[in-house]
Amino acid sequence: MTVLTLPWPPAVNNLFMNVGKRRIRTKRYDAWLSEALIAVHEQRPAKIAGSFNVTIICNQPDRRRRDLDGLAKAPLDLLVKAGVITDDSHARQLTIGWGVLEPSKPGSVYIELEAA
Repeated sequence: MTVLTLPWPPAVNNLFMNVGKRRIRTKRYDAWLSEALIAVHEQRPAKIAGSFNVTIICNQPDRRRRDLDGLAKAPLDLLVKAGVITDDSHARQLTIGWGVLEPSKPGSVYIELEAA
């Protein structure tokens, strides 16, 4: 099993913006990707080739209302970019939930990955 802790990600609505007819990453998403890639490399996760199961636990930075389902995309795309998984379409099971920790800045995301 591979376990990672990542910084709090931007929600799916804050990952991309339209510029003319193109869709580009936001500065906020680029900044998070840089920070999160460093976190992944420091933790030296085992790589998983092929199908996998993933659990994502979100520890909120504050008490604002959020949609839980919008918090999975950035971490999964990051795992592909970092080479931890080959493609997030290989996920066989995705479990996501709120952590039991009291909300506190800066928030974090805990990820457990295992080959399926």
